[in-house]
Amino acid sequence: MDALLLIDTTAPAFSADSPAALADLLARARGVGGVILHVAGSAVEAAGDGGAGAVDGPHGDGARGRGPDGAEGAPGAAADGPAEFRSVYADAEDGDEEETGPVAPVIDTVYGTGEDELVLVSEAPDAFEGVEELAEGLDDLGVDRLIVAGGDGRGAVYQTSMAALVLGFEVVLAGDAVRTPEGGQVDWLADAEDAGAVVKPAGDVWLKM
Repeated sequence: MDALLLIDTTAPAFSADSPAALADLLARARGVGGVILHVAGSAVEAAGDGGAGAVDGPHGDGARGRGPDGAEGAPGAAADGPAEFRSVYADAEDGDEEETGPVAPVIDTVYGTGEDELVLVSEAPDAFEGVEELAEGLDDLGVDRLIVAGGDGRGAVYQTSMAALVLGFEVVLAGDAVRTPEGGQVDWLADAEDAGAVVKPAGDVWLKM
């Protein structure tokens, strides 16, 4: 089964001028109830009492995903902390969103985050290093192939993709949706192909369910 892994699609590093093909790929994944993960290098800090998307900390009560205009969106899956994938996975499977329980971190992804989508923070560019038990959690979900896209300003798309290959996942890079901070295409896609990744335009990627 596939999972769509969106890395650092956060404003302003990944601007509202994001690839239309990636937005379409995400819409298709949401339409079929696919596994979708959002990974960012940091969470949004508290915005003050009562503000839209306000939180008590990087993953405090009231956290919500944010849409392209920064508006409060749907809640993410509950988590014990940004580095504990298994807790996120378990709560998402149970559908347990207790008001008093911990919630997912808030990230400024330009695409927003859906109720059943996993929102994780990895300070390390390699998400498998920065998110505890990420590989095990994906395996528990039956995921064997990752569709990867996002902003590569800190090298997170490259490092996470290479780590995924080493861990035995198939990797498909949506080549036209992997961006530098300036909005250009990264220069390492050929190296990724040599390492075993498949590079395709986002519009040509089809999800296996």
